[in-house]
Amino acid sequence: IWEIIHPRIKAIARSRFESNHYSDAVEAVFKELNTVIKNYVKRKTNEEYDGAKLMRRAFSPNNPLVLLGDLDSESGKSYQNGFMDIFAGAIMGIRNPHAHDNLDTDKPKAIHLIYLASLLMYTFDERIEESQLRSP
Repeated sequence: IWEIIHPRIKAIARSRFESNHYSDAVEAVFKELNTVIKNYVKRKTNEEYDGAKLMRRAFSPNNPLVLLGDLDSESGKSYQNGFMDIFAGAIMGIRNPHAHDNLDTDKPKAIHLIYLASLLMYTFDERIEESQLRSP
């Protein structure tokens, strides 16, 4: 599974996963996703957010710190809003339960969740920087 996983996610999950620590692998990759976005937002705002509140602040279609699409189009707004919900939902529904309870995630489910973390990390990496918005 590792050929297409985001390099940062792979670096964190692979050894845990291959030693059959599936829940630990899942928890670690979602913590990393949260940390990467938290550090980005802190650099841009000098404010610290965490969890779902962080994701809603970062990806808000009203004033995004992490711009994913053209907010002048309905499609771009939907993309921005949809991914804001996916990021927030992943933190609330995957990271938080793994961080607060001793969950026993099986191998197939761990693969799916690691793929989701990888997708979200790639999506974050593909964000539109302000410099990309300016006309040459």
